[in-house]
Amino acid sequence: MSRSYLVGLDMGGTNIRTAAVSAGGEVLLMRRGPARATSSAAEIVENIATQILALEKAAHQHGLGRARALGVAVPGPLDLTTGTVIAAPHVKAWRSFPLRQRLEARLGRKVVVENDANAWALGEFWRGAARGRKDVVLLTLGTGVGGGIIVDGRIVHGRIGMAGELGHVTVEPDGMRCDCGAVGCLEAYASASGMRGLVEKALGLERGAPLPEALLDEGGDFSVRRMTAEARLGNALARSVFEIAGRYLGIALASFINIFDPEMIVIGGGVGGALPFMRRAMSREIRARAFRASAAQARIVRAALGPRGGVVGAAYAAISPSRARRASQIAAFPQ
Repeated sequence: MSRSYLVGLDMGGTNIRTAAVSAGGEVLLMRRGPARATSSAAEIVENIATQILALEKAAHQHGLGRARALGVAVPGPLDLTTGTVIAAPHVKAWRSFPLRQRLEARLGRKVVVENDANAWALGEFWRGAARGRKDVVLLTLGTGVGGGIIVDGRIVHGRIGMAGELGHVTVEPDGMRCDCGAVGCLEAYASASGMRGLVEKALGLERGAPLPEALLDEGGDFSVRRMTAEARLGNALARSVFEIAGRYLGIALASFINIFDPEMIVIGGGVGGALPFMRRAMSREIRARAFRASAAQARIVRAALGPRGGVVGAAYAAISPSRARRASQIAAFPQ
């Protein structure tokens, strides 16, 4: 008897990952394709639909049955009541865009749309580092900073679905300008783009000026991974940037601990690899600012699912259509 499955799709700025996920959260098959995020809104919808259909065809060839539910995770704040993307930082064509409506019209099936950081939080909650926990905060440190909040086993969406934009809490009121237009956001310090800004500031460079070769990847772009390698070698500039970023990360985490009293804070994303060089300054700020009892109980760990986190969480969102039931109470669908 063939196995039914969930479809989880996670759209990034460069790539789309699509996966067939079992009722128990196992990734049975995963594919990756281009996001084509600079295309028109209609072309991006067609690209997403095409990749879902290609996954289903591949799943059939691998002996799987039919897809029982579709979950799509996309960047940026959403109005979950309508499935509308309010704004997506890497998809300029999506401004107040009715994504769920367009996908359902194209595919002829129900689609659940979720914010990508929320999906990652759900993935780690279901099958990753936060499995078995009820109160969790997830931060994704990448090009930007995203967040997902789970309280008493439920993802926190807020009134229309825009809760959890943790990268845009203010950590320095008169600080560096963030890509969102405000100043002093956590994202302006603890993301890859924010760290590039810290390097420019430390070297007295104009925004966008060439950086030291040691901090660039093979394509000539700034790389937190390369800067982490330099920090391991004792590079003073790299270590000082991570110290500053860690300080502001700690300020934000102390606030999250005081507000949510979480059992666990999960940190994911490419910048998370630099956490060892940020942890001392981060921990110092948490000790100084968070209530001791709460801070003592909040474990801070790295995400466990890696690139699978978003697709697993998107699939999980697809079996929680009411958005009101506790995630831990959702029954698996029949095999």
